[in-house]
Amino acid sequence: MTSRITSVGCLLFLLALAAAPASGQAGRAELNGTVFDQGRAVLPGVAVTVVNEATSIERTTFTGVEGRFVMSTLTPGTYTVRVELSGFQTQTQPGVLLAVGQELTLTFTLEIGGVAEEVTVTGRAPVVEVTTNRVGTNVTNAEIDNLPSAGRNQLSLMQVVPGLTPSFSPGEFEGGQYNANGRETGSNVFMLDGLHNYSTRNGGSRGGQARVALDAMDEFQVLTHQYAAEYGGSSGVVVNAVSKSGSNEFSGRGSYYYQDESLDATDHFVKQEGGKTPESGSAIYGFNVGGPIARNKAFFFFNLERSSIDRAVTLVFPAEAAPLAVSFSDAIEIRALNTFIRGDYQASANHNLSFRWVREAATEWGDSWEQNRSTKDNIEYEQDQGDQLYSFNWTWVVGNNAVNEFKVGHVRQTNLSGNRQYFDDDLNFIGLNGRDQFDIGSANDHPDFSAGPLASHGLAKERHHIVENTFTLTKSGWGGDHTFKLGFNWNRPAVLPAIVGSNDNGSFEFSHNLPFDPANAYTYPSNFSILLGEIFIPYKDWGVNWFVQDKWQASDRVTLNLGLRYDYQDMVSRTKNAYSPRIGLAWDPTGGGNTVIRAGLGKFYEGQLIRVGVDLLQRGVFPPTFEFETGEDLSADSGQIPAHVCLQPTGNNGLAVISPACRDEMVELRNRVTGNTGEFINREPRLDGDRRLGYLWGYSFGVKREVLPNLALSVDYVGNQARDQTAYIDINEPRILPNGSYGRPGVDVFDPSGELVPAAARGRNFRRVLQFQTLAALNADYNALEIALEKRYSDRWSARFAYTLSESNNSYAGGGTSQVRGRVTDDLNPRVDYGRANFDNRHAVVGSFNVNPWGGFGAGAVIRYYSGYPINETTGSDNNGDNDRNDRPLTGRDDENMPIRSPLDGDGRAIRNGLDGENFFAIDLRLQYIVSLPRAQTLGLFLELYNATNRVNFGDGTGNRRSSNFLIPTTAGDPRTTQLGIRFTF
Repeated sequence: MTSRITSVGCLLFLLALAAAPASGQAGRAELNGTVFDQGRAVLPGVAVTVVNEATSIERTTFTGVEGRFVMSTLTPGTYTVRVELSGFQTQTQPGVLLAVGQELTLTFTLEIGGVAEEVTVTGRAPVVEVTTNRVGTNVTNAEIDNLPSAGRNQLSLMQVVPGLTPSFSPGEFEGGQYNANGRETGSNVFMLDGLHNYSTRNGGSRGGQARVALDAMDEFQVLTHQYAAEYGGSSGVVVNAVSKSGSNEFSGRGSYYYQDESLDATDHFVKQEGGKTPESGSAIYGFNVGGPIARNKAFFFFNLERSSIDRAVTLVFPAEAAPLAVSFSDAIEIRALNTFIRGDYQASANHNLSFRWVREAATEWGDSWEQNRSTKDNIEYEQDQGDQLYSFNWTWVVGNNAVNEFKVGHVRQTNLSGNRQYFDDDLNFIGLNGRDQFDIGSANDHPDFSAGPLASHGLAKERHHIVENTFTLTKSGWGGDHTFKLGFNWNRPAVLPAIVGSNDNGSFEFSHNLPFDPANAYTYPSNFSILLGEIFIPYKDWGVNWFVQDKWQASDRVTLNLGLRYDYQDMVSRTKNAYSPRIGLAWDPTGGGNTVIRAGLGKFYEGQLIRVGVDLLQRGVFPPTFEFETGEDLSADSGQIPAHVCLQPTGNNGLAVISPACRDEMVELRNRVTGNTGEFINREPRLDGDRRLGYLWGYSFGVKREVLPNLALSVDYVGNQARDQTAYIDINEPRILPNGSYGRPGVDVFDPSGELVPAAARGRNFRRVLQFQTLAALNADYNALEIALEKRYSDRWSARFAYTLSESNNSYAGGGTSQVRGRVTDDLNPRVDYGRANFDNRHAVVGSFNVNPWGGFGAGAVIRYYSGYPINETTGSDNNGDNDRNDRPLTGRDDENMPIRSPLDGDGRAIRNGLDGENFFAIDLRLQYIVSLPRAQTLGLFLELYNATNRVNFGDGTGNRRSSNFLIPTTAGDPRTTQLGIRFTF
């Protein structure tokens, strides 16, 4: 039998190599344990059968020579475990709950008895997993159902997990933005039932590509550190979400959740201005049903949710911005329809097939409005024609000790966005619709606000194909029990095509907040930029990875987790040695199953987002696209009209508009760029360098112990060292030249060998030349102490407490969701930026509880405190002439009229992120009453209060010293809001 199984595994592996990061047991669970006789001698050959109590589907395995058994790749759910051996009483333990990703250990003691004798045993499952070294947390269905979740957000409860810090900016609809492990939000991996739910442009920054409605989610697991080799391709957390499924009984629910401004407290700034809260609120309707198609054989689950959200926003502008920008309140509008379908089919005792489809279509008006500090004419409209995920899964139980899982998936999105002029009256996207890009108007970006038409529009057709396979074999011998896994993955992300038209209708930048007046030289802009040429850029990538791992239970007390992973991404083809070893230790010092001492060391590579390849296609030396920029001219500060014709706009009610002379110049330039065959040379190209896949070494050491029945305490030290990090570096950065002057060195200095700039372009006077460089100066570090207390639901209550003390440092000025596209202040010395990361939050304290004191009455709460993110103090000007405006103030140059607030480095320059931002504290409450009805039906009534104490949680003030609101908060999180709900289950 063993040789046959091994041959099958090898064949599957070879076939797969001919065919997003491997997910292995993602979305699955494991049951393991030991069977003894009355004298505590181990019993080999015992039949262990598990039966899913919802579907009656069962599987059987046998104990090995050491009396241990392992049953992997089980669907999360509630099982009955039956243990039987001839000559002994059969034992049955019902109600064994297996959570997603869990490795549950049980112990059975069989007594001598007749064949027909059967004993039903009861006992609670252990709180501590003693065979794994990973650090993570499961959020259960009970918590999803009983804790407050603002806006019914799918992942709002991730905040109860140690080591994660959510975005403090006013929330976006998609949500799910968390920093973890000292990494960007795009570094997280989100999965649905074991398949990657991945955005090719944004990674995991928004909680995955296709949003899963909360009522379609059964539970999820968050792995924060030291996950096994089956997980990879990213360096943040791994989130395994499990969807609900049908069973042998029909069941479902209908729900309605409602918010209204009349139920909410008044926003701080609205109250300050003496205004009135705008009409706002939300209405979220949901319905689902699941059940059998054929009992014990085929099942379905369907969920539908419609969201209508009007979220109040308040914008505060400085007095000098009037009448162009005047403080106001309004509401963001979001309309979304989310559909989820799941089917499961037990084709035979050894073959299970399943299918999932999730789709969300949404229209959004004004998302990110507050973060962008926009007037009403500058907000973004977005039409998402459908984030979708399809997945097919075939699980084959090859024998008593082997399972093969094959998955095929497809993730897609068609997203259309831009300012109002790119949509018709029914908010259908029409694009330019025969107009010239100069007819739209240009954005006007001031230090404290933006006005005029939003500067960009976009059309992104993302398509991501995934094929993967995992073969699992359990075997006794060789010094213990082994669970071998062999997995592989092939994935192809693509953007077909993408309008990457950032700034394609132009932007005027101002060094002041005054509305533009052609008759007043002090109001003129300091810079103008616009994107010209081809903005439809298709791009495809592909990658492959494989892993091998062994969970080696060397004894009842010691488990070693050993693994090796390999990642390859075609877009980063220079990295051919991306091997990731993983090693972990789990030790049960007492042998009682209530304590684990865990430690791990591993290497974790991270893929690069597809927008990196699009950048290089767009912005080469002979580009199809060119971003024109005048460069900064501060003549207006001294009452002089700038010299460049594009800095001499016409005026329209305080807005700067491209002048006819500037338009003529831009049209002539665009004609040279369009269909470029070599006559147009980009003076500010973006070039590839020695770009490699970044990785980090992660290590951890800790202990988890059940201190009281159903109550576990864990304390872990975790650390990460990020290496081979990449950012854009200006290789033509201004410097002191051999002749003693200060300026850009030119092509003969930054490209002496002629490898980067072709001969036809070497005579050009280049300005900023940005190159992807992988540098040791960009190394990043993260260290944290994580303390967690978990009380599993018993005696009518459950609770969590988590405290994270962390420090996150890196060396770049920000690249959005990914460091690869980040920039530094001093390209000649990138390490001068090393310091607190933008998302460095030193203290995070989160607690939650759920209590059912009597009858149908229940209460839940989530309590959060975060010490806050830092603020980077900048001059708001291009002091060093490098075409960037992220310079920090320098003693003797910038402190004559205003002291520098940040601590100084050895050169007298403000250190990066040297100022403390605002902290955050909120208590969210939920009260509920569940009425029991005939035929197991229930009616639930809910009252939820978010920010129940009505604390004003200010957003960070700007660090721009040119701003009228320098270090003064102008935004705040939501005041106390109330949500009412009703839910009927059947």
